[in-house]
Amino acid sequence: MGLNTFSTALSGLDSSTMGLNVVGNNLANLNTVGFKESNITFSEVLGQQFSTPGGNLNHIGLGSQVQAIREEFSQGSVQSSNNPLDVAIQGQGMLILDDNGSRAYSRAGNMHLDSNGNLVAGAGANIQGYLRDAVTGLINRAAGLQDIVIPNNLVAPTPTTEFELGMNLDAAAATGAPFSSTIQLFDSQGTSHLATLSMVKAVTGGATPVTRWRYDITIPTDEIAGSTPGDTTPFSLLTGATATASPAAGALVFNGSGTLTSAYIGADPAVNPPLANLTIPAGQTMVNGGTLSPANWKLIADNGTPNVSGFASTSEVTASSQNGAASGIMSSLSIRSDGTLAAIFNNGTTIDVAQIGLAQFSDFDALTELGGGLYGESAASGAARVGAPGDVGQGKLMSSALEQSNVDLATELTKIITFQRGYQANAKMITTADQILQETLNIKQ
Repeated sequence: MGLNTFSTALSGLDSSTMGLNVVGNNLANLNTVGFKESNITFSEVLGQQFSTPGGNLNHIGLGSQVQAIREEFSQGSVQSSNNPLDVAIQGQGMLILDDNGSRAYSRAGNMHLDSNGNLVAGAGANIQGYLRDAVTGLINRAAGLQDIVIPNNLVAPTPTTEFELGMNLDAAAATGAPFSSTIQLFDSQGTSHLATLSMVKAVTGGATPVTRWRYDITIPTDEIAGSTPGDTTPFSLLTGATATASPAAGALVFNGSGTLTSAYIGADPAVNPPLANLTIPAGQTMVNGGTLSPANWKLIADNGTPNVSGFASTSEVTASSQNGAASGIMSSLSIRSDGTLAAIFNNGTTIDVAQIGLAQFSDFDALTELGGGLYGESAASGAARVGAPGDVGQGKLMSSALEQSNVDLATELTKIITFQRGYQANAKMITTADQILQETLNIKQ
């Protein structure tokens, strides 16, 4: 027995120690968000070569060595959280981070906003993605990846440009019967104005009567710039003048089945036009300096049927909606499965401000570990292929959730026993070799 026996057994001790170190690190990160367990592999150290009497060339190994330590990127379990900015990646892909000017990647989705409105990972690295184009209002992926910054300023007011009323006008009502409803209109400064839709039933046509409901849309005169304060005389948005006592700025026309067949602004035409949405001209400058935009009165629903009916039933408004809003302050953020960050403002407006990016690799297990849950590209992993959640090959995001460590406790405890026994066996080998060497030295005595 030569002295090589000691170095062979010593390499076994070193290998077992390294194995225990890897297991210890896995167990230490059992509860680390997004942590990926490491697996260690060993290889034989090729040693002495010799020839047998038969002429065959053989070798004696000189122990073991660490061949590789690689992360295992299998999916960890998902646990819900109370933070709407926490995300778990379901499927493949990694978050893209700007770590002090260097590109890094991570599966840890515990994110938050810093004092400057930057969306950052737990350790402070900037989350990257695609930002909203201020001109088009759409997420612009063509501009490439950028640090995601959430604006904290007011959202601009939006003037009303469309409104819709679902209502029935009683066909059994007497001629001259009135009906009215209100419409909320926002001007360019975000100030709300309550317009009144006034209607009165009229039947014309002699031998072939036609049911019309004449209407006007008005606001108090004192809301218009240059008016006399306190003048609440109805001002017609359709005619641009003081409204008549009985509404007469336009009319809705119904057939004998109670179906709306025509609508127009102005005097009764010789031939009723086909039914179409109407544009309320507006354009007035208000006392506060804002202006009312022309608004589309949506008389035809998206399914092609009229929103207004003329059945023999009580006149009533069954549904009402309009666009436009006052200015607002951001109250919360939400993240959709495709990574879109939606800013929700206290005026009811929701704006998509950014989209989180994800990176895909040919070999995730070959990524270089940078510490702190961050990874970098390597020659073996291949260059990152960037995209957005839900793209081909990319996973999706689950908000208010975190991916937990993929460390399996039972497996790691089994590895401890295996490495411990390996260490004990190699230590026994050293003891045995020492005893044999001692016996050899004793031969000379």
